[in-house]
Amino acid sequence: MNADTAPDSSVFTTLRWNGTSVAWLDKHLERLEKHAKRLSIDWPVNISEKITQAKIDGHGNLCRIQLNRDGTIQLRLRESNYSKSPLTAVSHPAPRFLQVFQGAKHADWEGYSKARQTSNEAGADIALLVHNGAVVDGDHCTPIILDSDGVAFSPSLDGGGVDSISLAVLVPAIEKAGIPFRRAKLTENLLGRANELIVVGTGVGVAWLSEIDGQRIGSGTPGRLYEACKVAFESELEKAWTQLR
Repeated sequence: MNADTAPDSSVFTTLRWNGTSVAWLDKHLERLEKHAKRLSIDWPVNISEKITQAKIDGHGNLCRIQLNRDGTIQLRLRESNYSKSPLTAVSHPAPRFLQVFQGAKHADWEGYSKARQTSNEAGADIALLVHNGAVVDGDHCTPIILDSDGVAFSPSLDGGGVDSISLAVLVPAIEKAGIPFRRAKLTENLLGRANELIVVGTGVGVAWLSEIDGQRIGSGTPGRLYEACKVAFESELEKAWTQLR
């Protein structure tokens, strides 16, 4: 590990980009500030000004905003590449870090990228990250299940996953659809009785999964959790943009 990939050398967040604007900027900056404080990285008082003045590198529909320990800001674009639903997943060991770094989006993010690469090499679309017998996160997304009792569950944050902006945006819509939402340990038993499994995130948006490790999940068709989240994500995205250029 070199200085640039030491976990406490930088923090980042990734936002939707439409060529001139980013989505949910305030929510992303709020989380970025929390992660910076955890890693003892000074938070610039003029960060919004720095972001609008920073050079944007690359091409794509996602914008990574990175705050380095020296106070500099980097903006990098990349393309979100996902197949249409249904997606397939493989399980993969979750990257683990010291407790202060766990759950923060920091410089040592290679484990998440390798998980995605491994899933693609296995013919799947995403990796679901597993620790101590439970799914704690997705490689670049957050899983949500609808269990047989009609309750939606997402991984407990004490498992080490990232606190998802997309999930925070969608929880009100989930509950408005009459689906109670809870955090829980997503064990094999809980997944096995799921009626639906979806993933949400900046890049993937909202997608439903048909299988994990070759085992079918749910009915094999999109359900009410997916439909509620898909409609809400698209509706909220329309009013979420902040112009940078």
